[in-house]
Amino acid sequence: MERYVEALNDRDINALLDVGAAPDERWFRQQADELIEANGGKGFTITKAPIEYEQMGDYMGKAALTASAKEGQPLRQSVDLLHENNRWHVVLFTWPEGDKATSAT
Repeated sequence: MERYVEALNDRDINALLDVGAAPDERWFRQQADELIEANGGKGFTITKAPIEYEQMGDYMGKAALTASAKEGQPLRQSVDLLHENNRWHVVLFTWPEGDKATSAT
């Protein structure tokens, strides 16, 4: 969650791709750019982000992210998480039609 908020604050497309485990391709860069346009550069500070693990085990979860902002409204998001390759990834991206369902799968 910290890396996700940091990527938004820094308006860093490459960091968002990394957090979301997405390949560096046009489709995903466009989605990252949209996320940054909506919430980037606002100086978010996480106030809470409790994680609830899914019934299917310790590899899927959901975080209720709340972050205060230096500029504008606070950030409140329900964020899906996936544990893969010894790291947690934030499910941020959708794959092109007919491809995988999310960036973190």
